Amino acid sequence: MKFYVVFLIILVALVAGCTSPAPSSTLTTSSTPSPSAPSTSTAITATPQVSGDFIDGDSGGDAETLNWILAADAASFSYVGHTVDSLATYDNNWNVVLRHMARPVEISKDDLTYTITIRDDLEWSDGQKVTAGDYVYTLKNLMFSDWLNYPYRSDWQETVNGETVFVEPVVVNDTTFTIKRRTVDPEFADNAIYGLTPYPEHIVIKYEGDAQAFTQAPELNDLSFTGNLGPYRFQEWVRNDKFVAQRNPDFYLGQSGPDAGSPFFEHFEIKLFGTSTAMQAALEAGDITSAGIEPEDVAKFKSMPDIKVYTEPTSGYDIVVLNQRQNGWEGLRNKAVRQALAMSISKQEVINSVRLGFADPAFSFIPKPSPWYTDEGVSQFGFGSLYNKEEAKQILAGAGYEIKTVEGKPALQGRDGKPVKLTLVTTPGSSISENLAFLVKQELTDIGIEVEIKEVPWATLLRQYVMNKVPDQDQQPGYNNGPAAVSEQPWDLIIMAFNTNPVAPSGSRVFFTSDGGLNYWGYSNPAVDERFIEVSTAAAIDPEVRKKIYSELSRTIADDLPVIFLTFPRGNSGFRSNVAGIDPGMRLSWNYHKWYFAQP
Repeated sequence: MKFYVVFLIILVALVAGCTSPAPSSTLTTSSTPSPSAPSTSTAITATPQVSGDFIDGDSGGDAETLNWILAADAASFSYVGHTVDSLATYDNNWNVVLRHMARPVEISKDDLTYTITIRDDLEWSDGQKVTAGDYVYTLKNLMFSDWLNYPYRSDWQETVNGETVFVEPVVVNDTTFTIKRRTVDPEFADNAIYGLTPYPEHIVIKYEGDAQAFTQAPELNDLSFTGNLGPYRFQEWVRNDKFVAQRNPDFYLGQSGPDAGSPFFEHFEIKLFGTSTAMQAALEAGDITSAGIEPEDVAKFKSMPDIKVYTEPTSGYDIVVLNQRQNGWEGLRNKAVRQALAMSISKQEVINSVRLGFADPAFSFIPKPSPWYTDEGVSQFGFGSLYNKEEAKQILAGAGYEIKTVEGKPALQGRDGKPVKLTLVTTPGSSISENLAFLVKQELTDIGIEVEIKEVPWATLLRQYVMNKVPDQDQQPGYNNGPAAVSEQPWDLIIMAFNTNPVAPSGSRVFFTSDGGLNYWGYSNPAVDERFIEVSTAAAIDPEVRKKIYSELSRTIADDLPVIFLTFPRGNSGFRSNVAGIDPGMRLSWNYHKWYFAQP
């Protein structure tokens, strides 16, 4: 499971509130980013005691599934992450912190063999030991299988003599396994190994080969197998209402050492609200413990003595996804048209009127906190001189789309002679996502494009607009079922938020390569595919070489515009002031199992 960075959180916050780390690349809607650090540290020093229930408010959508290998959305990973850790995570400084691993990954001198040793105190719920065999089984028989459509399989693949092949996991003994590659990938541990979580082979094997049985397996959907692998145990999931986990007294980290006694809440609950207004009202009333704060309400909550507001950059970015499959407007498959649209949407207006200053403009996919970030030579469509609607109209005309005046208003004409009308899909519940949708609509209306906004629940968005399959084929819907696949419902634009691992941005190939597991909108550019391959080669071990490749990749993506980049937001989240143990920083929730309620 990909728990190590924040990729897409279900717009409850750019990463689900106060939980274990979310996937490095996942799907989420645009809304209030997840909690991060306060501008000043006000930590309470006290001896942690187990007490109370932590309730995290969420105005985004619910999770899709608790059977994590089937998930792509951050909410699903977030829920499961309360009950089972991964091999490692990162702290606020992006240092690797061991979780299920007993010691750091050992890498051979030729950089092709990775040796992973797991802790010997990990147990499944039935008392059986977690073994290296469980990890290898999960990889070879589940994640690499043809019968399951695992969205992140590209993290475990490499290109050898022009052929895409899987890496080779091998059991060494009960606590050790190796992963052998035939090509060098300098970011393989960050993008794949650290986020790995196992399934119990002795339980899952009876479902092997039967996708329907595996999907419906009761043990995998109620997380009853997770043993001592996470700080909490599953208790209850009421869809579209709440997810509740109870304290796990057997939590492997809580038995001794610096984490002894953790976790310190009796229950950890994620409470869903229909709107951010209702969620914030619950925080103000003391009904919940934490919540994302909409930009317009930050000052109000900062003035409350019993609330602490945390504000920090995130690794996520707001975008407008452009459907380049056959059930989207054909103009979106034209680079010039994409540039014209991006040139017509003001990033500064998004920052000023939607994010209220809590954001920086985004031009490509790598965030500023990343050592691989560059803005040198990166096209800045929608910003400065490249926010130019008149020039955008000229570009559209040059691409064969003339603007006529109809009833005194500009109307872009399609190649069929009919006015262009686009469908923009977003989710309800957040003023940010709604305001973004209306701003995009207004900006595109100014260049003659009519935009219809559809607000649909997150689950509906995933199933009917994001997932796709080839028509008239017996194929399970997936997030990228090839160039001929289309979604159940036609669409043109989706307001979304993606995440990039600042340490290892190559994981974003899952979005931007032709066969990327989360490239649901059908973008394809051989030059982008090639750069993502290059950054995962032996040459890229040299930081200067890798920096050059990422610079080229950033420039190519910013110019070709697979999506319209809007902003890198800064998150605002409020906590009850008695929550102690928080480590302020960009990855605020990395040690959430050590949070506690300070006693009066």
